[in-house]
Amino acid sequence: MQKAAGPEPIRGGGMRCSGGIAGSPARVMLAAVFVFALAAALRAPLSVRAEDTARSDGLEEMLPAESGVQRPAYLYFASEDKACLGSEARRIEPAEPAHTYCRKIVEALIAGPSGALVQTVPEGTKLRALYITEDAVAYVDLSAAVSENHPGGIRTEMMTVYSIVNSLVLNVSAVDRVKLLVEGRESDTLAGHIDIRFPLQAEMLLVR
Repeated sequence: MQKAAGPEPIRGGGMRCSGGIAGSPARVMLAAVFVFALAAALRAPLSVRAEDTARSDGLEEMLPAESGVQRPAYLYFASEDKACLGSEARRIEPAEPAHTYCRKIVEALIAGPSGALVQTVPEGTKLRALYITEDAVAYVDLSAAVSENHPGGIRTEMMTVYSIVNSLVLNVSAVDRVKLLVEGRESDTLAGHIDIRFPLQAEMLLVR
């Protein structure tokens, strides 16, 4: 980025003199007084003009945005053939603590996609609770509908599991892994295929 245009500030407190000034001591003293007075007169106006020039060049607009401004979150839903996950950008207001932001993401997943991608969480599923441990594991407690209403199939179940896992791990810095619970209890699987006994990391091989 180019620096703001404007007068170059005076360095060293004034004009640079080379080789000295020939003449009497009185003349040398007079020259020194003149240089000092000139520097004092120019210093304040120059600093003001430089500040004004910075404003006119738009530098103030480059300051960091204030906290609370929305940022995009990328939610992962299934492709039409349910062979992979695709991302859908959403404006979700960040919140503190981190588990509140996680709740918003999971609730948006449950509500479903707004574009061409396909729902991954079965209809009727509710988010019962969500909390994050000190070792960066997000525990997501879902209602029984996530299993009872699941259509089944290895690939479909994988889309359900990793749409939640990827959406949390890849959007929330406080989360490294996700542990899924059903009605407050641990479960081996959601629908008979994908092991959810342990916290899961994001799986980028599923994303296209």
